[in-house]
Amino acid sequence: MNRPRALRRGDTIGIVAPSSPIPREELEQGVALLEARGYRVVVGENVLARHPSFAYLAGTDAQRAADLNEMLTRSDIDAVFCARGGYGAMRLFDRIDWNRIPEEPKIFLGYSDITSLHTALAQRCGWPTFHGPMVFALTKLSAERAEVHWRLLETTEALGTLPADPETMTTLNGGQVEGELAGGCLCLLARACGSPYAPDFRDKIVLLEEVGEAVYRADRDLMQLKNAGLLDQAAGFVIGTITRWQKEESDPPVNTPQALWQDYFGELGKPVITGFPFGHETDPLTLPLGVRACLDADARTLTLLESATM
Repeated sequence: MNRPRALRRGDTIGIVAPSSPIPREELEQGVALLEARGYRVVVGENVLARHPSFAYLAGTDAQRAADLNEMLTRSDIDAVFCARGGYGAMRLFDRIDWNRIPEEPKIFLGYSDITSLHTALAQRCGWPTFHGPMVFALTKLSAERAEVHWRLLETTEALGTLPADPETMTTLNGGQVEGELAGGCLCLLARACGSPYAPDFRDKIVLLEEVGEAVYRADRDLMQLKNAGLLDQAAGFVIGTITRWQKEESDPPVNTPQALWQDYFGELGKPVITGFPFGHETDPLTLPLGVRACLDADARTLTLLESATM
């Protein structure tokens, strides 16, 4: 695996907004945290732009793509952090200058809508990337989660078993399996099916989570992955939850995420745990995609077997 270089104090982090707008005050708080940790920060020229017609986009496609291309290809940018998620990253695929992106990867960080870029960078460039808190969320991490985050990005050690309480998780199918981590936000993975940027789940430990969706819509996305043959290809699954799903349900809820997971994964015969703390959680773990790990579904642990950086 071609891994990015570990960050060192004094390195330069570029910030881009490939999806939805970030409030200026949240951007400034994140930049201040990075600078206080000893990094130089370069904010993309268009990060605070707004699309003239669509309020959910941080500037036009051309503006967002220009910042992304610049940060991915500039030799003096050591890592690229996304400002926030939302929607819009997949609109940029045909505007990314794939031929100019260096073979040697940089640290690339984000989650939610950024799942689209994780998948695209893996498919087109072979880059491992980091599924974790973006600029606006870094200031909200607990001390424990922040330590894991920075150890992943700043050291060349294999972190071993990640600090997640097994008592808060459920074993859906027992067993132990090794494989590279893949996946991310469920709806983005499903939307990529049938495109050149479809996810590769072959022999992977697949991460799945979602936010603010009705259970039936998550059902539809899982069915898309199943019909595409992707669920059968995976080695195992680490499932978070559908954060804030109850907003889409009656009270008391009739449909639950746990019933959905059981329906899709219960008879797959692959190790599966649910309730793992990543993604749209208030205090999520950062996870390195493309890095080899061991899932022990009986013990409800996820162990990183190699370093995410070099």
